[in-house]
Amino acid sequence: MRRQISPTVAKWLRDTSLGTKLSSVIALIVVAVVTSVAYLEVRSFEQHIESDLLDSARLGAQSAADNIAQRAGPLDPQDIRDTLHDLVAADPVLDAISVFEADGSGRPRVVTSTSTEERAEAEELARRAIASRARIIDRSSTAITVAQPVARRDNDAVVVTVGLESLLQTRTHGLRVALGFALPTIVLVTLLVHFTVRQFLGRPLRTILRTMSETREGNLRARASLPGHDELGVIANGLNEMLDQLEQFNQSLQGRIDEATRDLSLRNRQLAASQGELFALRESLGRAERVAALGQVAANVVHQAGTPLNLVSGYIQMIRDDARTDERTRSKLRTVDEQIQQVTRVLRTMLDHARQPSEVKPVNLADVVKRLREVAQPRLARHNIALQASLAEGLPLVKADATQLEMALFNLVTNALDAMPGGGTLSIAVTAVPDGVRVEVADTGSGIPADVIDRLFDPWVTTKPVGHGTGLGLAIVRDVVRAHGGSISAVNREVGALFVIDLPAASPERSAS
Repeated sequence: MRRQISPTVAKWLRDTSLGTKLSSVIALIVVAVVTSVAYLEVRSFEQHIESDLLDSARLGAQSAADNIAQRAGPLDPQDIRDTLHDLVAADPVLDAISVFEADGSGRPRVVTSTSTEERAEAEELARRAIASRARIIDRSSTAITVAQPVARRDNDAVVVTVGLESLLQTRTHGLRVALGFALPTIVLVTLLVHFTVRQFLGRPLRTILRTMSETREGNLRARASLPGHDELGVIANGLNEMLDQLEQFNQSLQGRIDEATRDLSLRNRQLAASQGELFALRESLGRAERVAALGQVAANVVHQAGTPLNLVSGYIQMIRDDARTDERTRSKLRTVDEQIQQVTRVLRTMLDHARQPSEVKPVNLADVVKRLREVAQPRLARHNIALQASLAEGLPLVKADATQLEMALFNLVTNALDAMPGGGTLSIAVTAVPDGVRVEVADTGSGIPADVIDRLFDPWVTTKPVGHGTGLGLAIVRDVVRAHGGSISAVNREVGALFVIDLPAASPERSAS
């Protein structure tokens, strides 16, 4: 039963309001106080009545013993009974008075009594009083009995009995009076406490809770206005100060969010521009590969077709200049020679178109690498590749076409990305050397196969699967570096590959020109 009541009480205490809890606690305190006071009053009154009854019993026993002590000779039961009746009539509280006399064996017997029957307890008290020659008092639930020995009569004792019926009646009446007083008092005090708590505690708390609810719904301008300066007023003022700070913080945060939004928009535009530059660079690299392929094809065609054509042209000229050749044949041979020269010119024109014009000027390789890092960083980040750039201070200038150099370095970055499909680290270091500038590009990929490292920069050589590479990228890088008077080499490291580009520094005279 207690296990079932405890959760119910706990749930009630958890779900009720503070005012109801406080009113309930005060009501319980009032009930305890009023009940205790009523109980103490009734108990005090009972003790007072019990003390009066005991005094009456002692006085009655003493009076009867004194009266018997004054008598000489044997006791007259009839005379003593009349005296005892007079004592009972004088004090109605006394229920019975009995006189006992001990026989030769010490057993008391009733000489006379105002009661028709004697209790065994009275006889025992008389025996003890005669034996001890002292007053004996006994209290039971229904009566108070006093045994008083008679002076100058060693074998006589008086026993007085006082009933407690009046005490029980007084207790019942006191309880009724206490309940009749306590219940209205408890109800009245509880109601007064409830309305007082509701007025001085409930209304301010509802105001504070309403403000908190409005704030939770998004109204940061809600405030709790309490006229008093008590503890609840201090709490309301503290809540208002917190809401002021929260509103200021929200405004500051909103400003920061707006500023961050603007910065993000700007970065998005910059990223879009970088992606556009990356797309343009990739297009330029693809165009360069196509042009290089066309150049290689043109060079092969010129080489393969030019030599036989020159040989044929030589033979035609020899036959044409032979004196034995008639004029008609010589005319046809001149026509054939002119067509051969026409084919040669077409081949040379195609080779010239395959070559790209370049804009050569003094360039700082650190600026080229910085631009390359900005362009390649998003693509490398998407493939979990960390880019580390180390740029020395005070680098000498090189005379070069910045676009072609950037395209060549981007080609190396692309190769490194293909060599690290699972991510890794790409390092670009630019340092000064005695005769110029050195660029080192290192990756943590799988390295260069030993069977192709010696002819890595030759056209049409690639380690990629069929359909994933033309084999012209590194050939273009080599041609660009050689066109700028530099050199390029590649070696394997413990982890990955290293490409080293050396470019000559631009002399002051050439830079000025």
